[in-house]
Amino acid sequence: MPLPLGLGGIVIPTAQVAPANAAGTVQFKDGSANLGAPVPVVIGIALGPASTLSTGTHLLSAVFTPSNTTRFLASTSNIVTVKF
Repeated sequence: MPLPLGLGGIVIPTAQVAPANAAGTVQFKDGSANLGAPVPVVIGIALGPASTLSTGTHLLSAVFTPSNTTRFLASTSNIVTVKF
């Protein structure tokens, strides 16, 4: 959601983890910077913190870290480009 007067925008990142029973956390990132702390995966969905991003281009991604590394693999999403 763009903010008025070119001040940037607000994002609420989400990630879907498969299979839905994969327990762990997701760290949302803007480039190499973390967007808040890691959030738990609940029924295959991770809902990140609402973040205010500055004007410009942002490269957003999500990094899944499983609770049980013998059952599930860590993974990183594709990068999503957002521009305000």
